[in-house]
Amino acid sequence: MNEEIKNINEFSDNELKKSEQKYRHLVETSLQGIVIMQDFKIVYTNPAFANITGYTVEELLSFTSQEIINLVHPDQQSIVWNNYKQRIAGFDIPPHYTFKGVSKDKSIKYLDIYVTKIDYDGKLALQGLILDITEQVKTRESLEQRNKFIETILNNLPLGIVVSEVDSGKSTFVSREFEEMLGWAGDEIFSIENLFKKFSSNSGNKNQLSDKIKTDIRDKKPEDLFWENIEVNSKSGERKYLSVKYIPLYDQNLLITTLQDMTDRITADMHLQSSLKEKEILLREIHHRVKNNLQTISSLLDLQAESINDPKSLEAFRSSQNRIRSMALIHERLYKSENLSRIKACEYIKNLTEYLESTFIEQSGSVEIKTEVEDIYLSLDVAIPCGLIINELVSNAMKYAFPGRKDGKLFVQLGTYNKKYLKLTVKDNGIGMSVKAGNKNSSLGLQLVDLLVKQISGSLKLDNSNGTTFEITFPLQHL
Repeated sequence: MNEEIKNINEFSDNELKKSEQKYRHLVETSLQGIVIMQDFKIVYTNPAFANITGYTVEELLSFTSQEIINLVHPDQQSIVWNNYKQRIAGFDIPPHYTFKGVSKDKSIKYLDIYVTKIDYDGKLALQGLILDITEQVKTRESLEQRNKFIETILNNLPLGIVVSEVDSGKSTFVSREFEEMLGWAGDEIFSIENLFKKFSSNSGNKNQLSDKIKTDIRDKKPEDLFWENIEVNSKSGERKYLSVKYIPLYDQNLLITTLQDMTDRITADMHLQSSLKEKEILLREIHHRVKNNLQTISSLLDLQAESINDPKSLEAFRSSQNRIRSMALIHERLYKSENLSRIKACEYIKNLTEYLESTFIEQSGSVEIKTEVEDIYLSLDVAIPCGLIINELVSNAMKYAFPGRKDGKLFVQLGTYNKKYLKLTVKDNGIGMSVKAGNKNSSLGLQLVDLLVKQISGSLKLDNSNGTTFEITFPLQHL
């Protein structure tokens, strides 16, 4: 019986030793620092805690009370060691907290500790399970600094920015510019749908826009996620015009909404358009009145001509009347044109030649005038000289090119030449001219033509070999 008891005790002792060895092995190889303090002395520490502090196990076990205190950062020594004293005294102190420690090389360590009371060699002791979380804390601080940096940039961009979750629509960031732009604080824009509800009192428009955005995001069509000049109402009821762009980050389940306030520009454009409309009306009225005044002058000349018996004086009056009429036609075309700074060449020249043809019908008989004009526009500075040139050359041909003939032909052509120039051609199949243009002995009309050609920086070429042909080349103006 005694032998059996002895064997049982030996077996129990062996098992206990094995269990202690296993426990000690686990403690010694643990990655978590383990330290036991008793009477403000370190009575046990494992290698992991020694690695955290930078000291050896032997150094830690020989530490004085002051050296132990100095393992904690000076900023937190009073808190940590007061907690130690209160826990030993039996007060209910939270077992888990973090603090800053100081290693042997004076570097700061961020430590996570869980403290429990234990019995160690028959006496009360405190056991601390410690993890070095320095890298995690530094990473978190780095992320916080980076986030703060990014947030500072976003808050100072001239854009309203809202960051939301794609699936839930919950807003996670609202920039300061957005708050200033529309008047709503970030906590009032708790979701993207809430934003649409605040934008407009027109439920149909806001629901339609909201549904379209959701569809475009779901179908992953970033090219469709941009809208210009959306009309919305701010918190104060002020009308705003925004350009809105949505940037989905599908892999992060985020939707970035950027809003640019276009109100000032659009309002200015509206005022400008209104002002331009007023000026356009005024300018049309000016052209209309100039045309009427020129027609009045032409009518006065016509009345005056009735009292003139001298043929040369009468011809001079008629020539002046035609010149005035050619200018009046330009102002008439401009008055009716969509663009007040230019006229369509083909319409103007056709009207001018028809007028001249009707004026000289008794004198020229059945002389036919044909026009070939490209679909181009002429500015006012070019159209008036060209009209006067055509008036002089056509009038001259109708009066002198076909004496005694009733089947003459007269051609007026205008088109581009070498891409950089325009060429105006007036030719007839009449008897030709004996006087060169620009000659001091030439008629007043031809002298006027020469001056007008110089006015438009052109060159004049005269050919008398087969009838009379005037070719005037001048720079092309891009309107």
